[in-house]
Amino acid sequence: MDSSSRSSVIIIGAGISGISAAKVLAENGIEDLVILEASDRIGGRIRKEKFGGVSVELGAGWIAGVGGKESNPVWEFAAQLGLRTCFSDYSNARYNIYDRSGKIFPSGIAADSYKKAVDSAIQKLRDLEENRINDASKGTEPLL
Repeated sequence: MDSSSRSSVIIIGAGISGISAAKVLAENGIEDLVILEASDRIGGRIRKEKFGGVSVELGAGWIAGVGGKESNPVWEFAAQLGLRTCFSDYSNARYNIYDRSGKIFPSGIAADSYKKAVDSAIQKLRDLEENRINDASKGTEPLL
């Protein structure tokens, strides 16, 4: 954009909110807008990355703005779809976990559940790696 052109609307960020805002504005006749993005890609926190040979979704792990005066429509949509959700406290998200009613899980239960989930994931990765090595040693899979 050169110094002689101006936009009536400047949107900061090309994440889902910025793109959605631009779409709504354009649908309502605002055509002189610009989206400013600090990174070299659109999408904000939402992105895919390769991990362990598979594509995984990263970012957008929290539904922000839950528990305010007005209900967050994304939270309501998640509930309608029956997605597993919980409240978390940013001061210590690992241990402060809440159910949908806002009741906090005791920190010991939350910590134990977290540790079990991490231990289980690590064991599954170890088992996969051991199976890959065993298959390779039998000549059924090449070692990388």
